[in-house]
Amino acid sequence: MRPITAFLLALLWSVAASAVPELDQPAPALRGTLLSGAAFDLEQMRGKVVLVNFYSSYCKFCAYEIGNLEAFYEAHRAQGFEVIALGVDEASDRERVARMLDIYGLPGAMVDELQANGFGRRYPTPTAFIVDRAGVLRYKQWGAKSPTFYSEMVLPLLRER
Repeated sequence: MRPITAFLLALLWSVAASAVPELDQPAPALRGTLLSGAAFDLEQMRGKVVLVNFYSSYCKFCAYEIGNLEAFYEAHRAQGFEVIALGVDEASDRERVARMLDIYGLPGAMVDELQANGFGRRYPTPTAFIVDRAGVLRYKQWGAKSPTFYSEMVLPLLRER
């Protein structure tokens, strides 16, 4: 690889990485209106474990994961687990995103419609951030997740009080 190419790639990576919320720090602000019309504010979800999940209705890995996420969400919602699925699709695909979330019973919003700081950009899909009950960002994961990801990452946080 030529030195200038390596330099440019390193520079791009450092800029992208610097925009990503840091682990073990308070989660960035995230609020808006869900596709259902209900308002949400991550700050007001303190006391719950929240998965902020970026996805696209065109993403094959996202489609694979959403069934696992739905089952886990339904099984652990009463324990204080919440999901905010953030569609990164274009605004013209809003109806497609809404149908997908409705089928799986997951609350979600379109990224471009949020009032956010740190979470308000388009991440590669699927991308997951997990926020603990105290509002601290505990995990982040790019790419496809194993079927056991949610139980391995979320269950320990649900047990914490």
